[in-house]
Amino acid sequence: MRSSGPLSVAIIGLGPRGLSVLERLILRLRARGGTPVTIWAVDPVEHGSGRVWRSGQPEWLAANATAGELTAHSPDNPLLPGDEPYSLAEWSANQLAPDEYPSRARYGTYLHEFFQRLCRLAPEGVCVRPILGRAIGLFRAAQGLRLRIDDGGPDLHVDKAVLTTGHSALEPDETELAFRRHADRHGLRCLGPGIAAELPLDEIPAGGTVAVRGLGLTFYDVVRSLTTGRGGRFERDADRTLRYHASGREPHIVAGSRSGLPFLARAQVHRPELAPNPVLLTEERVAALRARATAERGSPKLDFAAEVEPLLWAEVEHAYYRCTLRLRDGHGAVEAFTEAFGATADDAGELDPRRKGKVLAAFGLGDVPPLRPELLARPFAGRTFGSPVEFRAELRRLLAEDVETSKLGPEGSPVKAALEMMRTLRPALPGIVDFGGLLPKSQEDFLTRFAPANFLLSAGPPVEHVEQLVSLVDAGLVEVAGPRAQFSCGDGCFAVESPDVAGSRREARVLLDARAPAPDLSRDRDPLLRQLLADGMISEYVNVDPATGERFATGGLAVTDSPFHVLDARGEADPDLYALGVVTQNTRWFTQVGTGRPGQDSPFRRDADAIAQDVLGEAA
Repeated sequence: MRSSGPLSVAIIGLGPRGLSVLERLILRLRARGGTPVTIWAVDPVEHGSGRVWRSGQPEWLAANATAGELTAHSPDNPLLPGDEPYSLAEWSANQLAPDEYPSRARYGTYLHEFFQRLCRLAPEGVCVRPILGRAIGLFRAAQGLRLRIDDGGPDLHVDKAVLTTGHSALEPDETELAFRRHADRHGLRCLGPGIAAELPLDEIPAGGTVAVRGLGLTFYDVVRSLTTGRGGRFERDADRTLRYHASGREPHIVAGSRSGLPFLARAQVHRPELAPNPVLLTEERVAALRARATAERGSPKLDFAAEVEPLLWAEVEHAYYRCTLRLRDGHGAVEAFTEAFGATADDAGELDPRRKGKVLAAFGLGDVPPLRPELLARPFAGRTFGSPVEFRAELRRLLAEDVETSKLGPEGSPVKAALEMMRTLRPALPGIVDFGGLLPKSQEDFLTRFAPANFLLSAGPPVEHVEQLVSLVDAGLVEVAGPRAQFSCGDGCFAVESPDVAGSRREARVLLDARAPAPDLSRDRDPLLRQLLADGMISEYVNVDPATGERFATGGLAVTDSPFHVLDARGEADPDLYALGVVTQNTRWFTQVGTGRPGQDSPFRRDADAIAQDVLGEAA
């Protein structure tokens, strides 16, 4: 039951997701007018930008999307200053080129300014009240909810609350605790996990060795912080080779991961109009797969590896061969090829390898070296190296090749065309995997095998960051241990080595965890989420196959479909409490996305608008 006074709404977490909910509330309230509403905007770091994008972080920490792709505005926002779309590039008054990767701080400034603008645009009777503090409790009240902030003030009484809390830390697991105990006994340091801007990287001594777990985006941030951030600089030789000039304040970085391969560069897209549209992984084929699964297994849940992934990789192959054909024969040849390739799968999603072979032969592509998806993300699988020097030479070759193909872009490189297709297909996957769309074991496989490989290949840093990494490897400041890297407690030190690279063992006095933690609601350290879980007001989403009873505890917060009411411990939807974004990861997938695209509608906007509509009690 809500109070009889003006509607009171709390948005808890004012990063991009919370900002989008605020925008949709303001736009709806302006459209209808005369409705008194108080909106409490709660964030512990900075309103609009939140923790990840806050404006005060170092300039060398960059976004992995371009200024022309980033926007805080809905495409139907009538309040834009000038012509739509209003991207970060346009906001910067041409100081940022559309294809330039901005610093996170610059994007954070843009988001914070947009928040301030929304506050000014609130219609009469609507008050946006910012609170710079952490929400630490949310309780049932006689009417509505009671919200507690860590500023020591009285609890706030609200009718509705939206959880858009973003990334938060987890309680350490047994491995992490063992590393920390070892560090305490021997005077060592354990850092992370976390975002680079918050880690005490200044405490890593110059000239020492730091062992880094993980080779993803945080790894790149750490490397830049410990090199460029310590006064080093990159310059090109006369032959255009990039060289690193050390400041003398850098540590030696030894890193590793399961694959042994750092995230590959995102391709530079020069002509987006040349990108092919999906021709095999269509909504109609997915619907046919679900119908068949229901008939055969008694449940529409899919086996991703067996039923969906073949279509996805076929799409990737199509982009690869299409680019090869266009580069050889010109634009006129590709449309007929696309039509023929699309017919290599029937309406039910079954692929016909013989038909594909005939199509490739008919277009003169039969002798083109095939794309081998299993080697893209695991190029060192099954290989051994006689020395670190041997492994380093192979790693350097792969990274240098990645730099060159990334500069060519998906228009000039068949491999990058294939990987860009992976990126293009990513928005289609939530409709397949969200809310238990996969069998329980298949969802676990998707999250632990496919998703990491997908990010490694298609969600990488700007190409200049990979080129800089090559120069740091050349300078001897960064070393990758090798595939299947193992981190352990040594004799008064930490050790990292690869069982596939002879002589790769290295010792360090600092261990830094640069991995992105998987969601785990039961281990989440956020005080608000811990209280809500303990009180039974929220619950973890468990994927259950009704046909077999098989279960997979996802670690994500359970919510309904749109408008995303939380589900309590009894599995009942709470009409006053919503959740969106990272906190729901694994219930939904790819919730880390922090923006829509300028001028384009997207699930990012639609999700926020659905919550705003429900909060205001408006009919769909």
